[in-house]
Amino acid sequence: MTRTAANFREAQGLYQQGKLNELTTSQDGYVFLLLRSIARKEYLEYVARLLKIDPSAKAKDLLELVFLSGITAKIVEKTIRFFHLQDRATRKQAEPDLLAELFKLRVFDWGGIHENDINKHIVNNYIKKITKFDDLVEKIENEILNSLKGFVLCSWYNNWTSIIIEDIFKDHQRVLPTVGKIKQVDFFVEGIPFDLKMTYFPGGFMEEQRQKLALVRSEASELKRVCKEFNIPIDSGRQEGELVLDMLAALSESSKQEVRAFYEKFTARRRTIVSDTIADPRRLLRWLYENQGTQRFDTSNRLFLIVVDLRRMEDSWKLKRDHELLKQEIGRYLDSRRFAKDDLRLRWEFDGNEYESYTDILFVVKQ
Repeated sequence: MTRTAANFREAQGLYQQGKLNELTTSQDGYVFLLLRSIARKEYLEYVARLLKIDPSAKAKDLLELVFLSGITAKIVEKTIRFFHLQDRATRKQAEPDLLAELFKLRVFDWGGIHENDINKHIVNNYIKKITKFDDLVEKIENEILNSLKGFVLCSWYNNWTSIIIEDIFKDHQRVLPTVGKIKQVDFFVEGIPFDLKMTYFPGGFMEEQRQKLALVRSEASELKRVCKEFNIPIDSGRQEGELVLDMLAALSESSKQEVRAFYEKFTARRRTIVSDTIADPRRLLRWLYENQGTQRFDTSNRLFLIVVDLRRMEDSWKLKRDHELLKQEIGRYLDSRRFAKDDLRLRWEFDGNEYESYTDILFVVKQ
């Protein structure tokens, strides 16, 4: 059946509305989404020449012309792999040097600035609180610069480890990469578009599971109580996330037998919760969708990669640069996982509305 301008407009409308699963139910819709992946002008010009189409048209017009040509999904997929291999060759050559640089980061500390919260942090803690010019200058030199350094280093680490991990997925034969920016899609597996999300075991989910086990919901509250009980000094002025790290360090390094006994029991409970979640991950998948921030809300198909160091969960960030472990676990997952839509379908709720997405989760665990 010949494609028409109406088919193009319909596919474009579904794409702009973020209805990717509806878009990929038809072969024409799938081809449109693949072409969106190569919507950069130089890529479209290459395809246009192959199809004997005038490549001098504007990029948005070329996209429609190529779509209307009747190009097949197989040809577009082959073209995408060709472009990806060209882009990947440069990154692959530089990868060993990049990994060497990533190992230079010794401490993962945002410096009190939460991710994507830098402007709010500075405005609320300095601009709106300090009235004296000299005090502000002193804070800039002694606090803000150190905080900015931590923020930049952590952001740098997350950026490059994410690129390396995404390339591991895209190198696998079952995965069709995207080569240009495409909304809510990093790659396709068995024709299903996925947005790759890399994170750690969520603290909020850990709290909910602790509550179900009749434990104190907040790890921080339990740790504060224990530190007080064992006369372990803490800086209560620290932000909670940093204070938890301080308390865990103090407990793990203590030479007192009763303190070490508590620490071992505490970490054993953590391991049990993680192990139970790995055995039944659908609860966590639903939690991740239903607890996403309003500003970042979307219904995309997500493939979650969660890294967990069971010995010291606070060191899980280091696993994002453990290239051999990541390659091994991602390869094993992609070799064996059955990507059937019925298995991946998840129904979830947000703000009183019901949604459906295809999603899965891969745990990379260090024992």
